[in-house]
Amino acid sequence: MASVSAVVTLTKWPLRAPCAALALWLAGCAGGLTALGCATYALFAHLEAQLAHEKLRLPMDVLAVVGAWVFVGHVVVAYVRVHRQGARRRERHLTLLGLFGHPVQHLSAVILPSRHPLAYSVPGPEGGRAVISDGVISGFTREEIASVLAHEHAHLRQRHHLLTQLSEALCASLPKRLCSVRFSERFHSLIEMRADCAARVKCGRYAIAQALARMAPDSPAEPTADSGCPVAARRRHLLFNERCCNSLASSAVFCLACAVAAAPVVLTAVGFLTAACTFVRH
Repeated sequence: MASVSAVVTLTKWPLRAPCAALALWLAGCAGGLTALGCATYALFAHLEAQLAHEKLRLPMDVLAVVGAWVFVGHVVVAYVRVHRQGARRRERHLTLLGLFGHPVQHLSAVILPSRHPLAYSVPGPEGGRAVISDGVISGFTREEIASVLAHEHAHLRQRHHLLTQLSEALCASLPKRLCSVRFSERFHSLIEMRADCAARVKCGRYAIAQALARMAPDSPAEPTADSGCPVAARRRHLLFNERCCNSLASSAVFCLACAVAAAPVVLTAVGFLTAACTFVRH
């Protein structure tokens, strides 16, 4: 899991295939947890044999497995804490939106009185709320408004806040030097690019790219690969890729993600089959 997180954080290809990168990261988490479960079963299912033949190695194996489960428990506790804190913040924010916002049914959004272009989403009951400001309504074209709302509705529909909370819990469980701010920034950018991919299907890539340029006027006018600006990276992905994650490399990463998630189960099944064949022969 740590190696997959490092690959997603330190390399540049995830910015060209955000969906594949997120799939690989989730597969790494699932594969690591499955491998830990298989290792735990293999250790304690044959405990008597290991006590007879591997007395010196057994304490280290037990210590490693127990330490891994302690880390998993720490991540779960951190996730519950982050989820509860986020739920309280969202509840307060929805209350404020009820006081100061103006719901518009045909847009499925809440309008805030602000001249600055703002857009975000607040998960909650009944699917949450997509929020935009008066500055977006008055300064954007109809296509750009539709693309912004499609982006925010994608966040709500796909429950991206749960993935964000998982990454925050993982960062909270690791030493600061191992889980830097760079990972959080990259993960947040990938989540935003995933919502961009959903919006481009509905409204087209040029509308969402132009809306991004209006939302962040300080970003470079011509997005380049080495600009270092998250908004520029999102615009570059929209403008220079006709479809999201349609390259051969993206397909290879999706296949790799499936392999990473399934490898522990497949290897365990092969081990069981080998042991069964050996038992039948003897």
